[in-house]
Order: sequence, then C-alpha cells, then structure tokens
Amino acid sequence: IDANGILSVHAKDVATGKDQKITITANSGLQDSDIERMVKEAQEHEAEDKERREQVERRNKLDTMCYQLEKTMTESKDKLQASDVESLESLIKEGRAAVEKQDDAQIKEALEKLEKEAHRLASVMYQAAAPPDADGNGAAEPGPDADANGAKKKDGNVIDAEFEETST
Repeated sequence: IDANGILSVHAKDVATGKDQKITITANSGLQDSDIERMVKEAQEHEAEDKERREQVERRNKLDTMCYQLEKTMTESKDKLQASDVESLESLIKEGRAAVEKQDDAQIKEALEKLEKEAHRLASVMYQAAAPPDADGNGAAEPGPDADANGAKKKDGNVIDAEFEETST
C-alpha cells in the first residue's frame, strides 16, 4: 500500500514463471451532497429497514427451528409417542410452508406454535429420561453443603483467614 492508498499485489509462480499483478485504488466519486442525500434517505427508511430486518430474523429463526426439531425428532423418535411425532411433523411442514410463502403473519404464528410444541416435547423427553424415585418425583441432587451420600457435612472447626506472601 502506498501513501495514496493504492494497493498493489504481484504474484509469480516459480515453477511456470507466470506472474499476475493487481492494483486496487480507492476511487470514491461521491460528492458531499450525494453523501448527505444518502444519509437522509437512510434516516427516512430506518423504520422500514428495522421492520424488514425483524421479518428476516423471524423467518431465519423459524427455518432454523424447523431444521433443529426435525433433527431432534429423527434422533429421538423412539422416545416420543406417535401422536407427538405426527403433531411435530405437521407443525414443521406448516413452518416450512410459511417460510416458502414469506408471509410474516404465518411465520409468526408457525414460530409460536413450534416454540410451544418444542417446549412441551422437551419436558416430555426430560421426564422420560429422569427415573422417578419412590415418591414419584425426580431424584434430587445433593446441595453444595452435602457429601456424596447427600448427608450434610459437619462444619467442624473452620477458620477463615487472609494471608500475604512476602519475599525475604
């Protein structure tokens, strides 16, 4: 890069002896009035751009959720009931159709339905994975002040102190 902001790159293939060169110059032909006009237009369309961005993010979120749920369903089909699988497949098809149509109202609705179903299925899968104890509740983890058997540790004779190392 030289003092004027011009980038020059030269490459030579040692084996064949061929070389190539490229020069990139910063050539901005915009005048101040053009820049001001563009900034003004960007400010005028800020709300529209924000709404469009939100729509695109919702569509991408729905598409990603469809893919993830499809993958989860495939991997965990044996842990789900047939009615749950059918329901999820139907909602995934509905979500993909909304993405194809790019209809924001349908995308919002399909995203909401898929999120609810995903939460419901996740709780069903986790409940099936956690073995119930004698009371019918999931097994409780011992607290931080308990030993491996779940019994409370004795406080004993604990002294809290600060120290500072000095070099002699």
